[in-house]
Amino acid sequence: MIYLEQSAILQDLLQSKIANEMFYNECLIYIKNPEARQVFTQLRDDEMRDIVNLQQKIDRIQSSEGIISKLFPLKPRI
Repeated sequence: MIYLEQSAILQDLLQSKIANEMFYNECLIYIKNPEARQVFTQLRDDEMRDIVNLQQKIDRIQSSEGIISKLFPLKPRI
C-alpha cells in the first residue's frame, strides 16, 4: 500500500521535472545571451539528472513489489 502511494507521488514529481526540462529546452531556442544560455543549460541539466534519478527510484519501488523481492529483500530484516 505504501509503495503505491510513494510511487504515485514520485510519478507526479517526475512529470513535473519533465515539464520543467521541456520548458528550459524551449527557452534555449530563443535565448541569445551566452550567460543566460549557460544558466538555462545548467537548469536543464539539473532537471535531466533529477529525471534519471527519479526514474531509477520508481523502478526500484515498483520492482520491490514482486515475489522475488519478498523472498530476497534488498535490505536485511531487523
